[in-house]
Amino acid sequence: MARVSERKADHLRIATEPAVQHDGRSGLDGVRLRHRALPGRDLDAVSLRTRLCGRALDAPLVISAMTGGTAEAEAINRRLLRAAAEHRIALVLGSGRRLLQDEAALRTYRPDGGERPPLLLANLGAAQLAGRGGASDAERLVDLLDADGLSVHLNPLQEAVQPEGEPHFAGVLEGITAAVARLAPRPVVVKEVGFGLDFDDVAALRDAGVAALDVAGAGGTNWALIEGRRDARAGEVAAAFSGWGTPTAEALADARAAAPGLPLIASGGIRDGVDVAKCLALGATAAGLAAPLLAAAQADRAGDAIAVLIRQLRIATWLAGAPSAQELGREHLR
Repeated sequence: MARVSERKADHLRIATEPAVQHDGRSGLDGVRLRHRALPGRDLDAVSLRTRLCGRALDAPLVISAMTGGTAEAEAINRRLLRAAAEHRIALVLGSGRRLLQDEAALRTYRPDGGERPPLLLANLGAAQLAGRGGASDAERLVDLLDADGLSVHLNPLQEAVQPEGEPHFAGVLEGITAAVARLAPRPVVVKEVGFGLDFDDVAALRDAGVAALDVAGAGGTNWALIEGRRDARAGEVAAAFSGWGTPTAEALADARAAAPGLPLIASGGIRDGVDVAKCLALGATAAGLAAPLLAAAQADRAGDAIAVLIRQLRIATWLAGAPSAQELGREHLR
């Protein structure tokens, strides 16, 4: 258990370093929203409200999974929970594997007195769902955290590069299917960790009955490079994967084609509210951010950072000519 805590502490320390960003871009730089000099309505009339996994959000934003199980995680999660509750957006907690090993770590995920956002998801790695007992572990984690559902993260490259990793993905899809059935009607969301979801993987997860997918494309934090930074044994291996993966804009397009009716979260290299608006116009239901909000939480300004994102998104939606963020579509792109 001490090893897991040390690894999580290393991840927090390294995750905001520039050297662990993808070599390639998210693809959003090549997407441009229309600029309407006659927006046709007042700025304050633009609605950002949406629904995700059956919950009403005041803005289509998700604080993506970051941390838990370490002393530093307690303060970070308290600040993120407070900010998500204040702005009524969704939040995904850090991987709960540590909590399943030691329930005394609960306060590092859900600090005492922490506010509750409108959508709160527990989080577990795909490898922990494979095999017997995976679905029951998922249910126990959701119950321990009093969460609204579960996010499952797919991180095969990270597991393969990490010296102590567990690249055991046989049976993962079956484990996800079992977790969907076990947790119903609570939602199960599946996300990559920054290398994108392939068309065939989206189709398989759609058939497994997941409630939503986070495409988490390449363009932001590269978890292979993070593992390469924390352990010299992984560095040489990780270097070959600095540009690996499907850029976020392409992963989003593939997922929309593979699963037209499934809610999609776009993440991976999203840095501001204009990027969020672009993702919504490309077919996402919401957008997720991690690294920028981790840095903000470490500086105890997570709420301020989210307020800026929301203001940027409202202005971008207005200038593109859409009456609401939910109504952004390809007709608002150049």
